[in-house]
Amino acid sequence: MQVAIYARVSSEDQQERGTIENQVEFARKYCDLHQYEITQWYKDDGVTGTIPLEDRDAGNRVLEGAKLKRYEILLIYKLDRLGRSARIILNSVYELEQCGVKIKSMTEPFDTGDPNGRFLLTILAGVADLERETILERLWYGANRAARNGKWLGGIVPYGYKLNDDKELEINYDQLPCLNMSEADVIKLIYRLIAEEGQSTIKVAEYLNALGIPPSYTKDGRTVTKNRRKVKTAGIWYPGRIRNMVVNTTYKGIHQYGKRTNKVRELITRQVPAIVSKDTWAKAQQVLKDNQIEAVRNSRRNYLLRGLIKCGICGLTYHGTAYKGPGGRLKGYYECGGKTIYRGPLKVKCTSKNIPQAWIEDIVWQRCVDFIHNPKEALREFTSGIDQRKSEKEAVAVEKEIVARAIQDKEDEKQSILDLYRKKIISSTDVEQQLSKISHEKEALEQQIRRLNREIENENNLESEYSNIEKLLKSFRKKINNSSNFRLHREIVKTLVKEVIVDTKTNEFGRLRADVIVKYVFSQDVTRNDRGSLKL
Repeated sequence: MQVAIYARVSSEDQQERGTIENQVEFARKYCDLHQYEITQWYKDDGVTGTIPLEDRDAGNRVLEGAKLKRYEILLIYKLDRLGRSARIILNSVYELEQCGVKIKSMTEPFDTGDPNGRFLLTILAGVADLERETILERLWYGANRAARNGKWLGGIVPYGYKLNDDKELEINYDQLPCLNMSEADVIKLIYRLIAEEGQSTIKVAEYLNALGIPPSYTKDGRTVTKNRRKVKTAGIWYPGRIRNMVVNTTYKGIHQYGKRTNKVRELITRQVPAIVSKDTWAKAQQVLKDNQIEAVRNSRRNYLLRGLIKCGICGLTYHGTAYKGPGGRLKGYYECGGKTIYRGPLKVKCTSKNIPQAWIEDIVWQRCVDFIHNPKEALREFTSGIDQRKSEKEAVAVEKEIVARAIQDKEDEKQSILDLYRKKIISSTDVEQQLSKISHEKEALEQQIRRLNREIENENNLESEYSNIEKLLKSFRKKINNSSNFRLHREIVKTLVKEVIVDTKTNEFGRLRADVIVKYVFSQDVTRNDRGSLKL
């Protein structure tokens, strides 16, 4: 009988220890004992059994050899060498049997050459699948438990951090080579340049490269895979890398474990040492958003209300565009982003109406100019609500105390769960589920606390707003009298306009009508429709 041997190990670690040679040596002795002639050897070193046989290098050659009738029996050390799931094992066996090849295990009592053997094969495949899923489940629970306890479970440590002896993240204050800065100092510098100075990620990258600060891959001497070869990186900072770091919540002290996996699994939110404050992190996010809106590299026209107009139907943002009018001349419009592609909550193209650029910009700008020159009435409306808002502030403070007590109750619940586990009243699985539930509830309460703190802070600054508004308007009046620059107009509009909402409706004749609601910071909302009438 002509036989082929298929051997596989699933990791580079196993490959280095030479475990595949154990399979090879066992196969030689087995064939000598049974007087089999070995015609082909197929070895998959460091290849996972979770991918189909035809997608493996040696596995593909196994199928090609079967089709060419190079052997009659395929010997394997154990059934799980063919695959680590029942579906992959049975598909592999089916493909080989279609070519007239029998599969035989050298350590398990089955042979696909008879019905009993094929029945036992199905059972063993299911057992292999069950064993793998059980191991994965145990590893999953263990990993989640370690993650909740603050352990770093692999992957690249974020720039600015290092692992201590307990495998937990701590801020890295070690000095960088040839620089009087640490990684943590670099992170603080990046956030200061963006959050406080409003610089773009391009300018920050250029600045870091000019200072000669080594990025993460260069500092650690790591390489990247390119065409299956490990090569060195360019060793420079890129704007995209800067942005990814700025939006990373780890730097404000919140890390999410399990976020990078493609599998459906629970996200574990845990506290880590923060390098920057939450306020600084939030400011940086707003600057990134503003910079994106203000980017006009590819824009041929200036749109005064860019990023400020929202659709009343789908909630997406209007963007500037232009269409040909009479005589072929381009006319500017604001158009809902949901009209060009299928996105947003509607899952279909939005039916909102386009708004003429000149019309809406003239309405908004003239209203802003009127307020700048004659602010008295609007300011009276502003100050008249101070007493009411003070009473609201007291209600917010009471709500904050209630939420704070609820957070403390969650800590007490956590301790109660641990006490039950120590007394062996509940299992570790119950502990895992209950702690996960408590963690989610606590995070929701902490978010509420942060929101309430922002409201209280806003109210604390209320009295100073009046004088600040007067100073701001005085500055605007001076600028308007001396300049008609678009950037100045844009600055004023962004300061005085909250948002513009376009609410598209159908009239009795089946034609679309747009009601435009302009929300100013200094007065009640103003509504106009595209027929020119004014409604307050």
